[in-house]
Amino acid sequence: MLDFLELEETVGRAWHKMVGGTASYPVHADHAVSLAEMRSRLAVMFRALGGEAGVQIASAGARKSNHRLGWRQRIGLGDERLEQPGRDAATIFLPDSIAIFADRELNACLYRWLAAWFAVAPIEAIAETDPLRRDLLVLRRAAETAVFVLAQFPGLVADYAQLAAATAEARPRRPLPRIEQEIEQIVLALLGAGPAPAGQLWPAMMGTAPLPDKAPPGYHPILPCPLWGDCWTRELTPAHAGEDECAAGAEPASEDNRKRFAVREREDGANRRDPFVLNRFEKILAMAEMVNVDRPADDSEDEDAQKAADDLEEITLSRRTGKPASRFRFDLDLPPEALDASRLNAELTYPEWDYRSSSYLPDHCRVLAAPASETGESWTPDETMRRHIRQVRRRFEVLRPRHELMRAQAHGHDLDLDALVRARCDLRAGSSAGLDRVHMAMRPQGHDLAVTLLVDVSLSTDAWANGYRVLDVEKEALLVLAHGLSACGDHHSIMTFTSRRRSWVRLETVKAFGEPMSGVVERRIGALKPGYYTRIGAAVRHASAELARQPQRKKLLLILTDGKPNDVDHYEGRFALEDTRKSVQEARRLGIAVFGVTIDAAAQSYFPTLFGRSGYAIVGNIKRLPAALPAIYRQVAH
Repeated sequence: MLDFLELEETVGRAWHKMVGGTASYPVHADHAVSLAEMRSRLAVMFRALGGEAGVQIASAGARKSNHRLGWRQRIGLGDERLEQPGRDAATIFLPDSIAIFADRELNACLYRWLAAWFAVAPIEAIAETDPLRRDLLVLRRAAETAVFVLAQFPGLVADYAQLAAATAEARPRRPLPRIEQEIEQIVLALLGAGPAPAGQLWPAMMGTAPLPDKAPPGYHPILPCPLWGDCWTRELTPAHAGEDECAAGAEPASEDNRKRFAVREREDGANRRDPFVLNRFEKILAMAEMVNVDRPADDSEDEDAQKAADDLEEITLSRRTGKPASRFRFDLDLPPEALDASRLNAELTYPEWDYRSSSYLPDHCRVLAAPASETGESWTPDETMRRHIRQVRRRFEVLRPRHELMRAQAHGHDLDLDALVRARCDLRAGSSAGLDRVHMAMRPQGHDLAVTLLVDVSLSTDAWANGYRVLDVEKEALLVLAHGLSACGDHHSIMTFTSRRRSWVRLETVKAFGEPMSGVVERRIGALKPGYYTRIGAAVRHASAELARQPQRKKLLLILTDGKPNDVDHYEGRFALEDTRKSVQEARRLGIAVFGVTIDAAAQSYFPTLFGRSGYAIVGNIKRLPAALPAIYRQVAH
């Protein structure tokens, strides 16, 4: 009863009552649908409706919207940030959750509508900078795209009508200046919630009249409509020759699977040497709004690094060296570097596929091939692992080629009576063609199979998953499978790969074709250490070329990786996915069966694109990899 005497509590409740819940669209948390639960279905739907195979679906970060706010919003928010649906050439960005409607099924229906929208919407961004002219062009494209989607997919007509009516109902009704009110009436008319307004803006939006010269002073853009996605063009950042060195020594933090907007930016103070400040450098993730002061990096508090990243609309990557205060892993949506199409002059070069021009970049990647070293990390299998190796060897020994009886041979250990009778009959008939093939011989039945295991040893394998270091589990799985292949007699080789830009793609041979499984190979496996990045396309092309030279009739390339293809230059996002996909297709055209195995639990969003249906396996729990890899091999190869 005496709560009113607590001044802070009383004022706080009054303030929250006045300005709390000031979002432009309603939020029905009890009926929310998350992108995580819809992502796999949306990916299938997007591609089924004609969307590009290499485009990924990711969570859209909240971005500042410049629409006009009510007075309570201006007091409580200052600026409103919305998770606006949009796409660029490589990624579709959808809200992390949708709770606009008081109907869970209708919220899920909005996700499906956006998947259909982006499957056919033009991806060219609207370049107009004047806010009024841009609004009219955005609405014109929205009207045209909605008509086209409904014409292409008439099954969505009823869903769109329901979504449009609910969206029109959810839009705020508030007094606006005359021009902005007329634009809002156009939005409602396109949603079927009112007549087209009188005046010149409707014909201008429809394209039957010229656009106005410019917006009046004080004009604010429209409140974005959640049914209509936007398209963005992101500027390429200049290519640079510097190498990204991987900072070590920081304490690992939690992993974040959301994709975030980010930009590359050169830090002005990166090379300063101020006399009064200790100038230590590190590789950091910093706020785009930060003040770029020259101070020791470890002055920063690292406890809330993950939370700070969660709160950012944009993240800037700054290149520094030294020990970072904290380290955590997430997927950044970076604008790619400008493509350097110059040819490389080297002993081993391979092309790269540019999906944007649908052409190859000749001599674009330099491959450095070398035998793997026996010195490196001090890793050895323990007794439990040795027992597992012996078990796998016994299971694989049953696959060893058996001897089969060959009849009608020129030489052998015994006479083939059937062939002898036939030869005698032929001789009596006047033919002596079969007289020299009257023996039986026992010969080993060969598999006629050559296999290459291509293993990713990029820096990400130094991470921990489910309490285990990724590279250590890869070593165990590799050692177990290598012993199994040796036991069954399959002709095989083992190669690892890592990269650092297109001029440095390193492939090391852990076990060559024809080399026996020995302590030397075991030491090479144990000495494997984390490299840099994951340029899978060049690695697949080199491994395929080596495998194609083997005399065996059947050939298999088994690729083990822990994440998406990427490198520090332009090789990331859709470019990397499309090039990897193309390299797999090239290998299959050479008659090589290609199968991918990953331990990335989120790989369902991109791995089918790379390897196709029935061409991959996802091992969700990394500890299962040593047991799963031999089982996968037996299923694929035998």
